[in-house]
Amino acid sequence: MFRLGWQVLCGRLGEVVDPARARRAAWIAGAIAIVALAGLVVLAVVDRPSGSAGAGVVRSVLTIAFSALAVWAIAYSCFPTAREVGPELRINGRQIRPDGQLSVRASVQPYLERRARPVDPEDREHVLNDVPLLQRGLVRRLSRLGPLLLGVASGGAAGLAAGQVEVFVVLWPFVYLLLLPDMVVRLGRAERARLSALETDPPAPKHRPPWRRTPHGSKLDLPE
Repeated sequence: MFRLGWQVLCGRLGEVVDPARARRAAWIAGAIAIVALAGLVVLAVVDRPSGSAGAGVVRSVLTIAFSALAVWAIAYSCFPTAREVGPELRINGRQIRPDGQLSVRASVQPYLERRARPVDPEDREHVLNDVPLLQRGLVRRLSRLGPLLLGVASGGAAGLAAGQVEVFVVLWPFVYLLLLPDMVVRLGRAERARLSALETDPPAPKHRPPWRRTPHGSKLDLPE
């Protein structure tokens, strides 16, 4: 499921993330990181005792590198990178469809579980309607949450390299990083359900009884 979800993520990332916005966010975050990097280098040179070398220099370099990466990733995650919704999703200029939907209706949820199951013809239309919205919401969440968690984890690694925090404190950001593979797996399960729905024939149309042109009931005239 992870491999299928990764394919969906790579395929739909361009539909969710605006390349122009992403480049602008990357450039601004890079400028902020460069300023932070310069400040950290100056502080390291000022605070470093004269003649010190070896492990102290390596620790300072690791601290500065992880800190600069943390600043860049967190700054990048603060800028909007998602595409604007098109006019087909608006009425009188207002958005009518959720662009970050992370839930589906109850009839679709059983098809997103660990074990695959065939899609019922009655649920086919619901799956084809809800799954693309769910995938879009997951891709959007990954595009924002990924850089943020990377920045937090890099900040924890910088604190660990500097010897200012305990190891168990640094492990918490890496625990939250495990949320990202789980979202990719959810993408894969959603795609599996969508493909199964495409292979399922639509439900047969319900035949209504033919309309009778003649009136019902007795055709005998009542006595006057």
